[in-house]
Amino acid sequence: MMKQYLQVTKPGIIFGNLISVIGGFLLASKGSLDVPLFILTMAGVSLVVASGCVFNNYIDRDIDCIMERTKNRALVRGLIAPGVSLWYASALGVAGIALLYFAANPLAALLAVLGFLVYVGVYSLYMKRHSVYGTLVGSLSGAAPPVIGYCAVSGQFDSGALILLAIFSRTPMRLPSSASRITRPPISPCCRW
Repeated sequence: MMKQYLQVTKPGIIFGNLISVIGGFLLASKGSLDVPLFILTMAGVSLVVASGCVFNNYIDRDIDCIMERTKNRALVRGLIAPGVSLWYASALGVAGIALLYFAANPLAALLAVLGFLVYVGVYSLYMKRHSVYGTLVGSLSGAAPPVIGYCAVSGQFDSGALILLAIFSRTPMRLPSSASRITRPPISPCCRW
């Protein structure tokens, strides 16, 4: 049973986001690593990202059941009740935001909330299904973790944080557009939302 609760948080996505948190944190640390702050920031971001992933699993149940790659997810198979997943996602998110607020600073927590709202509220609930700009909007939430790591140390949103935001929100957009120029696979009409 615990395996399903772990899988629904998408550990691979959490790990990928933590790599960028490390980069932002170390950049702002300038060679002076605060280990407790580092560990607590990583834990806080992990919890918020896990929360977003669980909410995303809940939102995408209807399309996950028809895709080969996602048809065996815990919510699709009924291994976790939808209502329970909402409570689980909420608890993870509140814990992560509280941890960032009290262990790091309010700015780090605010950035986590904004990244979460963009991912769950804008991308997952609307843009993913209704707009070709879904990846662009999703890249903004993907740019939040390195900025959170940076601001957890610096306590301010300065030019360094802005540069990280610009770099990380731009990079995901270059990859799909480059790949589409190479392969240009046809898109099935049933995949257009």
